[in-house]
Amino acid sequence: MGTLDAKKMAGYCLVLGPIIALVAYFIQPGGVLGIGGTPDPTNSAEVMKVLVDNPELGIITGLLVPLGLITLISGLMYFVQSMEGGNGHAMARTGMPFVFVAVTGWSIASGFGIGISSGVGASEALAQAFFSINIPATALFGAGGILIALAASTREELNSTLSLIAAVAATVVFVTAFIIPFAPDQANTINIATGLCFIIYTIWSIIIGRGMIRG
Repeated sequence: MGTLDAKKMAGYCLVLGPIIALVAYFIQPGGVLGIGGTPDPTNSAEVMKVLVDNPELGIITGLLVPLGLITLISGLMYFVQSMEGGNGHAMARTGMPFVFVAVTGWSIASGFGIGISSGVGASEALAQAFFSINIPATALFGAGGILIALAASTREELNSTLSLIAAVAATVVFVTAFIIPFAPDQANTINIATGLCFIIYTIWSIIIGRGMIRG
């Protein structure tokens, strides 16, 4: 087997990672598409029921979300490193830890979701933790996403307009994380809005990834 080109591999990660995570995010039980129902996120019993009633989908999406996000991080790390010595590197480098910690939080929350879906975790505390951890993780991802997208907008070889749109989408994600704790009853509506923003960020990531694959 020949040596894999690091740049192309990172490009594939930027293409595949967000697609995997986004699809899993949308089809997870009780998620954006409402598969299995649309539970009140503040009602732990409702959240647990949806996951327990759809165990296969809950487990699969709970595994795919962190898998996709970690794949995305792998690509982003190379992308940010490639900026070294040029415009935007300092800003993008600052944003990476935010994204890393956000993905860590989402991975932990996904683990709680898997525990509920598999029947191993029957405590409502898991559902409450699932909801609570997602809030700071979302804020951190939004903050990191803003910095990395803004950094990309300063690069001549990249589409600055699309990068700025991605930065706006990340800003919306960041802001919504502050709204949900004060208006948890609006969480389902806000999740739809953030889902649309994640679609925009995914498109941006795919375009960057394709450019890296082509060399």
